[in-house]
Amino acid sequence: MTARGLPEPVRATLFYALLFVTIAWGFELVPGAWLERLTAETMSGLLTALGFSSSHGVENGLAYLSLVGGPRDVYVTIIRECTAIHVWGILAALILPLSRGSWTRKAAGLAFGGFLVFLMNVSRIFLTVYLTAFDVPPFTWYFTNPTVETYHYPISFIYGVIGVAILIVSISKWFLPELADTLIALPDGFKPLFVRGKG
Repeated sequence: MTARGLPEPVRATLFYALLFVTIAWGFELVPGAWLERLTAETMSGLLTALGFSSSHGVENGLAYLSLVGGPRDVYVTIIRECTAIHVWGILAALILPLSRGSWTRKAAGLAFGGFLVFLMNVSRIFLTVYLTAFDVPPFTWYFTNPTVETYHYPISFIYGVIGVAILIVSISKWFLPELADTLIALPDGFKPLFVRGKG
């Protein structure tokens, strides 16, 4: 069966999925070194503003961030995944291909979503570095000598699941109800591809 012979809802779903993959993949091609440096600089500036001793820089081509003066000093390398560029890419890939919704509301949703992604990423890195450097109950009841990895993976997982859910729900509620409508309808759009005709 050719694409032209498919029902319109199926073609629309396939087109949306194709654009989603294309846009998300396109973000993989964006150079990340500048964003890694910016993330390290932003985090160091925030920690310093809060009264902590922090520094940042680039060593051997890799951006780094430090927090010293607590029970343990923390030095982390900021890599591409630390910048949340993948989340930015998924957000753009979800919003831009929407067939409904004005471009003004799409732009507003992207701007709000981008700001929310930035705030969540900053708080995610802050929590990871701070909890590693300082002993904070109740975590100290379970972790006596934590490393960055102790907090990095669970915190990133929580932010990845709950944060993205908050992102999509808030954009759908305040800017683009079409986003939620499209995501809810996606399974039905693909269903005819897997259902054999009777007769």
